[in-house]
Amino acid sequence: MKSIRIAMWSGPRNISTTMMRSFSSRYDTYVTDEPFYAYYLKRSGATHPGYEEILESNTTDYDHIINSLINHIPDNKYVWYQKHMAHHLDPNDNLKWTDNFMNCLLIRDPNHVIASYVNKNDLVNIDELGYPQMLKLFQHHDNQIPVVDAKDILLNPEGMLRQLCSLFDIVFEETMLSWDKGPHPQDGIWGKYWYDKLWESTTFSLYEKKESIIDDTYKDILDKCIQIYDELYQYRIQLA
Repeated sequence: MKSIRIAMWSGPRNISTTMMRSFSSRYDTYVTDEPFYAYYLKRSGATHPGYEEILESNTTDYDHIINSLINHIPDNKYVWYQKHMAHHLDPNDNLKWTDNFMNCLLIRDPNHVIASYVNKNDLVNIDELGYPQMLKLFQHHDNQIPVVDAKDILLNPEGMLRQLCSLFDIVFEETMLSWDKGPHPQDGIWGKYWYDKLWESTTFSLYEKKESIIDDTYKDILDKCIQIYDELYQYRIQLA
């Protein structure tokens, strides 16, 4: 059976972990949670919770990580779903190695991303949100990789997952719509700091329309993010 490697690229404060949990509910799929996280922490010096523990238990060798991701799929599975944070990418990388994957971009309205991000983090650079890196990925692949918007998924999880599965050339499974509470064996060790809501969930949350008021401090970053988001949004997958 043909091996399929899916690289789902997202920025922070999105539904990326929920999507990982959805794909981990498939019988044929192995999932990997943010394989470049430790590398990113070492490179950036970002003081995230569990910093030392993450660096001690995960490799920070960029090339080694890439080689492992294109190796055989663990646990005798034939689909490998990889949850990637776009801002973890090496900014000087030419991205050619991503040609080995079925790539997909998971985007979200920057107004909501920034409003959520600044509640828990300092924001000083647009690169921390992953929008420039996702645009670079999109352009590297000649604007030919799928783009999905978090809002569209939350409004119709089954419809959007069916579309994605079709694009990935895999069969949609009903099991992707629900899961058991609690941690998953493939969750990163950082899950105890970030995944409390996911661990309490059993399915996709309902979409809630929110008004996000962004402080003027972040206006320049917001404007740049919106410009990139709008460019990617026009290519997003839509239900027929």
